[in-house]
Amino acid sequence: MDVSTGYLQLSTELDKAGLIWHPEIGDEVAYRVKLEEISIFVDPQGLTPKELRVHFLWLPSVEQLVYQFEARQAMIYHAGLNQSFTYETVIKTADRVIETAGKSLRLAFGQALFELLAQQQKEFVH
Repeated sequence: MDVSTGYLQLSTELDKAGLIWHPEIGDEVAYRVKLEEISIFVDPQGLTPKELRVHFLWLPSVEQLVYQFEARQAMIYHAGLNQSFTYETVIKTADRVIETAGKSLRLAFGQALFELLAQQQKEFVH
């Protein structure tokens, strides 16, 4: 699996985990009917944000993932390339440390955000 395919799958999982896209011009998206059709969002074509979320899957950039951590009061404690040429990240919250690794920083951050969202869902259920 290449990095782009892995990120499409991860973005799908982030979407299912409750990551909500607030559409902005310039966002990277994939058409939900054909996920391999990746493009940059440039024209809402009169659709509401909810309708856009139905038709498009958001592929957040590294910067947008960082913003998602900030919004959830999670701190990026470490992000870097290790000796085996994978990216490691350490994200700290008030009560947890999340460590992930991926072929790209985008994948590593995305995996950490997925774990953070999954943790928050469990907290709301109980």
